[in-house]
Amino acid sequence: MYNHKDTSVIRCNFHQDSYSAMNEIKQKINHGTSICIKAKYAEELYDKVACLIDCSRYDDQKQDCIYCRMITDLHRKTAELIIKARLLS
Repeated sequence: MYNHKDTSVIRCNFHQDSYSAMNEIKQKINHGTSICIKAKYAEELYDKVACLIDCSRYDDQKQDCIYCRMITDLHRKTAELIIKARLLS
């Protein structure tokens, strides 16, 4: 039987550990009171994202890896936008 809930989890310990850390950082960004504080945490997020993008276990034939890369790229873009916003302020 098809279980949608099971397909929403990327089956990779490295991704799961990194994703938990990224969620904590995103909470800090969301609670930041100024663009400078948000950008500080965005830089942390960017560093975490870089680790996932450079994953040595990446396999373009595995759906989990493809989803991980796609999600990670969205987090990278988010971090870059916040950092650019600080530069503009």
